[in-house]
Amino acid sequence: MDGKTDSKTDFESIAVAICVAAYTAIMLAYLAQYDLGLTAAQTRHLSMVAALFLALPIALDFLRSGPGNVR
Repeated sequence: MDGKTDSKTDFESIAVAICVAAYTAIMLAYLAQYDLGLTAAQTRHLSMVAALFLALPIALDFLRSGPGNVR
């Protein structure tokens, strides 16, 4: 294997990551609705709040570093 292909992210890795994330989301929704007794609306609201708290530090890091200073 040459050094060029090792640093690239290939399409298969991205597809697998998306499928694993989707499967995890489905399983967590099932757990929240049937085992914890939350409604679909409660699950949706909690997932939006969780996504906000997970994405906020990433967005703040991008805003702090600026567009020209990518690490």
